Amino acid sequence: MISIVQIILILIAITVVSYDVLMTQVVVKNCGESVILGLLTGLIMGDATMGLLVGGTMQLMSLGLAGYGGASVPNYRVGSVIGTVFAITTGGGLEVALVVGIPAATLGVQLDVLAKMLGTWFLHLAEKAAANGQYKKSYAIIFWGNLLGGRVPLTNTYPTLIFLLLGSAFVENLLAIIPAWFISGLTTCGNVLPALGMAILLKYMPMKGNTQYLVLGFVLSVYFGLDILPIAIVGGIIAILLYQRLQRESAQQSVTGGLGDE
Repeated sequence: MISIVQIILILIAITVVSYDVLMTQVVVKNCGESVILGLLTGLIMGDATMGLLVGGTMQLMSLGLAGYGGASVPNYRVGSVIGTVFAITTGGGLEVALVVGIPAATLGVQLDVLAKMLGTWFLHLAEKAAANGQYKKSYAIIFWGNLLGGRVPLTNTYPTLIFLLLGSAFVENLLAIIPAWFISGLTTCGNVLPALGMAILLKYMPMKGNTQYLVLGFVLSVYFGLDILPIAIVGGIIAILLYQRLQRESAQQSVTGGLGDE
């Protein structure tokens, strides 16, 4: 059972984090918003480990996805929060988090389209007010439009509130109706999506000439059984050594070029 205080704290967390992601982009945007929200939700619900597990899974799913050119993508922030809450309250773990969280995240696509349509309407009203010299009214339309009907509340705060108000009983009844093969399929998809996200991310990275490092990470993980942290440390050391070598080569070329000019 989730309390009113927990609901309020969760709503504050997702609103603040989403505002930073969509508006200011100062802190959370490049730090993994799904992981942070999963951790915060887990702390509020009393199980930070589960929050990190769900948030990390959702973050991996979102790798390589971005709403370029006005496109809408699944909102894994909501998926992370909702998945964490019901994974803890129902005791179902990551499987329940994926069954509930992925549809909640996918719903974000339609809500994002609606929010953008409403945003355009608010902006037209603000422009009309500004054209008539009603600048305070124009500012008020933009302020209250963003606060009550903007992308942050429509795509993050409101859907989270609805899911939380429905409660774990609704989710348990929903899980009782859903066949086992469907839950198993979603679990399998949830395991595949992080790999797909990583593959999409690698597609945009300069892999030509650097494939050996990818193979090294794979070998360290699969054959040596290392976790992600030691592999990341090894990758960081290699990156530092390569950077230092490039710096030395650049310095030598500068010296050689200077001597040649003389």
